Amino acid sequence: MLGALWMVYFSFGLAVFSIAPLVETIRDDLGMSKGAMGTVLGAWPLVYLAAALPAGALVDRLGLRRSLGIATAIISASALLRPAADSFIELFGAVALFGLGGPLVSVGAPKLVGVWFDNEERALAMGITMTAPALGGVLPLVTANSVLMPAFDQSWRSTLLVYAFITVAVIAFWLIAAAVAERVAPGTDRDVDPAPGFSGAWELLGRRAVQLMMVVALGMFFFNHSLNGWLPTVIEDRGFSSSVAGYLAGAVTALGIIGALFGTRAITEGSRIAAMATLFALYGVATILLNVDGKPATFVGLAIIGLSKGLAVPVALLVMMQLPGVAQRNMGAAGGLFFTAGEAGGVSGPILFGVFSDIGGSTAGLVLLAGVTFATAVLALFLRTAMVGAKQLH
Repeated sequence: MLGALWMVYFSFGLAVFSIAPLVETIRDDLGMSKGAMGTVLGAWPLVYLAAALPAGALVDRLGLRRSLGIATAIISASALLRPAADSFIELFGAVALFGLGGPLVSVGAPKLVGVWFDNEERALAMGITMTAPALGGVLPLVTANSVLMPAFDQSWRSTLLVYAFITVAVIAFWLIAAAVAERVAPGTDRDVDPAPGFSGAWELLGRRAVQLMMVVALGMFFFNHSLNGWLPTVIEDRGFSSSVAGYLAGAVTALGIIGALFGTRAITEGSRIAAMATLFALYGVATILLNVDGKPATFVGLAIIGLSKGLAVPVALLVMMQLPGVAQRNMGAAGGLFFTAGEAGGVSGPILFGVFSDIGGSTAGLVLLAGVTFATAVLALFLRTAMVGAKQLH
């Protein structure tokens, strides 16, 4: 079941990152400004923002097999429509469609880990799961400009179509694997006491720790989604070619895989909040280094971003699982709240980064990211106090 989930999340990462190395090519072909391209990159988080909370209730109600099957179908449809786009509106719509399927994966992943694995196994399972979107992101970053674009006579449409076919293949993989898993272990597809729709989310929303975690998620996704779409462009602005920028962006994601796979087990349950705050502070340091002249500073900044980024999401999800009031029965609702707040940052991040870059280049965008990440690091530290207070009250 973990392998099937890994494939679904791989297609998720592939769909998210497939446009990033082709931003300038697509922008020139369709005649879009950087601000307009930033709006396209923020299209799916905009829909995701509205869909995440209903997705949490849907996962709790429908179970993992059906909800993640629906997710893979939507992701594939979005990927297939992108190379057919001939205008800003069409590309925006194709990317936005992903926002309906994405939250089902994001919410379903921690739900699956929570249902199928014991507490001591969840850190490793979550770490393995988070390598999937990272590897899915590496594929287009390292192959788009260096392999597929030359092979298809610099056609970004043909390049995106190759990635789309991969997402289509994942649909069959998930449906077959989930059906086999259900026969082997009946009853694990759906929790025995599913949360009662939106009421589970409203109950959690009244808790101080959950509220703080939502703000932390907002800051984290603001940073992540900004760089998901703009990192190759930022690297190019530091004097690298588009193909080298793709390789470096892919290396950043590869470092994230190492962090997700090995770092999650090294961080104990009691130190996760402090580790999360430290990771956000490192994000800020890295953005400052990217603004320093000289390629060595760029390399160090990219390395810090890669290692920190791979750890931030799985650690945050593990913290969410241990928040007061969160249990297996309402984990979908908790995930819905987490990703709803997170995608508020996911929507605004790429757009504001693009707007700031139109005004003052990528340097201005990086200054914005540094401010957001340092503020998020401080807020994360307050989460421990809120959790202690909730336990004492209980």
